[in-house]
Amino acid sequence: MTIPVAPFRCDVIPERDRVRVAPAGELDLATAPQFARTIEELLASGFDHVVVDLTSLDFIDSSGIHLLLSLQDSADAGRVRLRLRPGPPSVQRVLELTGVLNRFDVIAPARSPRRIWTA
Repeated sequence: MTIPVAPFRCDVIPERDRVRVAPAGELDLATAPQFARTIEELLASGFDHVVVDLTSLDFIDSSGIHLLLSLQDSADAGRVRLRLRPGPPSVQRVLELTGVLNRFDVIAPARSPRRIWTA
């Protein structure tokens, strides 16, 4: 029995002075090029502050990590401001085990909307 995997998608959410890019599904050898093209198009369009939101990512492999490190290299060179929003524990664990998490400017996780209870 195989577990169905949601298809990869990459949502782009403009936010005032920055753009948030939210990959969803699996960021791996097959999907990293799509994610890279999305980022390249945003940078070519003039966005210089990018938040990569990992909250909807199910899996990341070395291709995805390499891509994030490449983006961080661009940020280190002053070409873009890059920040990461943490992903689920499985994704964060991969970043920790590979020793790359401390290379990134990590922002607080998105807050869940407040629930209003009515009687």
